[in-house]
Amino acid sequence: MLKLTTPRLLIILAILIGVFLVVKFTGNKGRSKSFRTELVSVDTAKVTKVEIESPEGITVLTKNEGQWMVDVETGSKKAVNNTVRSMLSTLNSVEPSRLASRTEDKWKDFSVDSAGIRVKVYEGSKLTGDIVLGRFGVEGQRSFYTYVRLSEDKDTYVANNFMKMSISTKPEDFRNSNILRLKKDSLNVISFNYPDSAVVLAKNDDTWYNGTNPADSATTVSYINGLSYVTSKSFVDDATLGTPDLNVTFGFSNQPEIQISAYRRPDGWIISSSENKDELWLDEKQYDKIFAASSKF
Repeated sequence: MLKLTTPRLLIILAILIGVFLVVKFTGNKGRSKSFRTELVSVDTAKVTKVEIESPEGITVLTKNEGQWMVDVETGSKKAVNNTVRSMLSTLNSVEPSRLASRTEDKWKDFSVDSAGIRVKVYEGSKLTGDIVLGRFGVEGQRSFYTYVRLSEDKDTYVANNFMKMSISTKPEDFRNSNILRLKKDSLNVISFNYPDSAVVLAKNDDTWYNGTNPADSATTVSYINGLSYVTSKSFVDDATLGTPDLNVTFGFSNQPEIQISAYRRPDGWIISSSENKDELWLDEKQYDKIFAASSKF
C-alpha cells in the first residue's frame, strides 16, 4: 500500500493545480462564455442623465434639483418626473430570456445596430447603463419579445415580454401634454370671451342656460364631455404672447376656475392653459374642440 507522505501530497496537489490551470486557460477554448442573467440594473433615484438615441435623433434628459428636464431646440423644458421614472423602471425590467447570437454580423438582422434605440444612463459622470433595443416581434397571440444588446457586447439576447415601443424616444413624449381635464360634475359656469361677443353658460338645477334661455342640451353636453381630457404634443417653444384674442373660463363649485386662452398668429392659434402654465400648443383640432362657436348653444 502506497504511503502518502507529506512530500507526495504536495506533489499530487501541484499536479491537480496544474491540470486546473491548463483547463482554465488553454483547454476548451470553444466553450460558450456565461449567459447574462441581467442586462440593466440602475438605481432610479441616483440617475442624473439619460440619453436616448434613435434613427430620428437624440433625446437628452437631465435631472436638476429633483426636477427632470428635457432638451428642446430652444433650450430645455420640464419633463414629467413620473414619466422618466417609469421609463427607467421599464429598462430595469429588461431580462434576457435566451441568446440569439454571439457575432456582430447578426446585429443588422436583429436591428441592434444603428437602427435600434440606444439608451445611455448616467449617475453623475458615470455611465451605469448602455443598452441597444432592437427588433420587436410577436409569437402567437399573447407572446412578444424584443432583441436587445449591451452596447459594449457582441452578444444579442431575446428579451421576452418586453416591448421596445414602451421606451419613448422623442422630447415631446416626456413633456406635460395636459391642456384641460374637466370635472364636469362640479362645473357650473362656462364663459366665452370673444372680440365681438361674450357668452356665459350657467347651470341651474342640472339645466344649462345661455343667459335667460335654456341652452341646447345635446350640444352643451357633447361639448363638455369632449373636454374631459384634452391633451396635445404639438408644443410651441418660440411664441411671444401678448393679450389673448380669445379665452374660455370654466367655473366650478369646489375648485379654482380654469382659463384657456388663444393667441392668433399667421400659422394658427397658440393655446395656453392655466392648468399647465409651462407649455403652449399649436393644435387646430384641440383649438376647435375648446373654442366652440357660441352660436351652437
